[in-house]
Amino acid sequence: MRTLRLTKNFTKGWCSGSVFCVLLLTQGRFKDWSEQYGDVFSLKIGKGTMIVLNSKRAVYELIDKRSAIYSSRANDEQFRTALKNENIANMDADAGWRAQRKITARFLAPAKLDGELAKISEAEITTLMHDLIVSPEDFSKHINRSSASFSAIALYGQRATTHDVFWATFVYEAMDVMNKVVSPGTYLPSEQFPIFKLLPKRWNPAHARAEESFRFCTGLFTEAQKRVEARRSQGDKRTSLMDELLDENTRSDTSFTGTKLANFLGALMEGAADTGALSMRTNIMFLATHPWVQDKAQKELDTLCGADRMPTWADFKDLPYINCIMKEGLRIRPVVPTGIPHACTQDNWYEGMLIPKDATIMIPLWALHHSQYDDPDTYNPDRYLNHPGLASEYAASHDYQNRDHYSYGAGRRICPGIQLAERTQFRMLSAMLWAFRLEHAIDEKTGKEIPIDTEAFEDKLITGPKAFQVRFTPRSLKHVEVIKKELGNVSGLLKTWE
Repeated sequence: MRTLRLTKNFTKGWCSGSVFCVLLLTQGRFKDWSEQYGDVFSLKIGKGTMIVLNSKRAVYELIDKRSAIYSSRANDEQFRTALKNENIANMDADAGWRAQRKITARFLAPAKLDGELAKISEAEITTLMHDLIVSPEDFSKHINRSSASFSAIALYGQRATTHDVFWATFVYEAMDVMNKVVSPGTYLPSEQFPIFKLLPKRWNPAHARAEESFRFCTGLFTEAQKRVEARRSQGDKRTSLMDELLDENTRSDTSFTGTKLANFLGALMEGAADTGALSMRTNIMFLATHPWVQDKAQKELDTLCGADRMPTWADFKDLPYINCIMKEGLRIRPVVPTGIPHACTQDNWYEGMLIPKDATIMIPLWALHHSQYDDPDTYNPDRYLNHPGLASEYAASHDYQNRDHYSYGAGRRICPGIQLAERTQFRMLSAMLWAFRLEHAIDEKTGKEIPIDTEAFEDKLITGPKAFQVRFTPRSLKHVEVIKKELGNVSGLLKTWE
């Protein structure tokens, strides 16, 4: 294994508290180092060892096949302070984590998603399409509301009626605060350089921000739980995960003490709503700048649905190009570009290379997606024409070379909401492309198109496009009429969750 040592000269001048970590975890750096040192290489950072797996085979052989010793999370003081081991995404691989994974997998199983939750999801998508007709300039707010609303119905039994009510905003407020305190470059690398642990906490503002982040996010998630409990106290019990857990109809292998239940549901809400909304904005950005992709998708949609009906999840197998678009958006711009670090819990060997116990293991999603795929920097959904299945199918396959992408992670840490994410994104994409033409916005003063910078993404751990403008043009009056009619049909269903 080739090793890159980050020397004193390399870290020189990082007194700002951010240069070192940003340079270390910048997505392009992993790709560059991989080209120089090989697909699997190590970084010596102070006393720590980081193993980078920029290889499909290595991810499969280690993270998938040896998941028993590669499912822990890297030891990081900032994450521990900000999350207190109460966020399923970064919990220790212990009994509590396994119990939460089990509950999530059962509640978000395909049978449930394609049963009682399917009509609700499609009703929210219809509402989203109507919102885009009424005020397309607010498309980002509409996507946020729609993503949060369906997630809140499933998890809390509560609908977000507008984009500024609690059920539409609390998850994004929590994610914004948390993202700021755990993103690379915002805190000292104390695990790699233990001398920083000697600093009094009052001299370490990042620690204070992490403590405040936990208090703030836990406060929001506790408020969500209290609102459900208040509803239930009035005799209004509904079908949601929170209701089931409060009724103890869904039993946990471990108990939810203190704030653990509130943070469990809050973490699921973050994964379901925020990451989905970010992915949809990425899709919109690339669709608006690649009209030929819309042409192919809309030809497929018109053949199947015409202008008489909106597509549904039941059409998945008959709309393969929508699936291609979904996969390509996740490949070219994963929501977590660097991935969330794993840890190895015992000494292990891979092709003659020692991976030491407690090493941090990186699956650098952006670098992997831009190293292991043909013409990787080009947005081209056609690359997935031979991948008609869902991402979960390829993630579970032994044919690792045929893996579609890694945006949902790998091994036992793969996103537990992968089935929900695929269905929601497919519904949004197919309905949006059926109903609208996505084009560059026009500058009212000059009459010229407003450019869209497809490289303009936020520099955060969990990231999406910076603000941009897009024009949503209904494809015909018939399409508009169908949406308005369907909205009338589903309004009664949605009202029961308000």
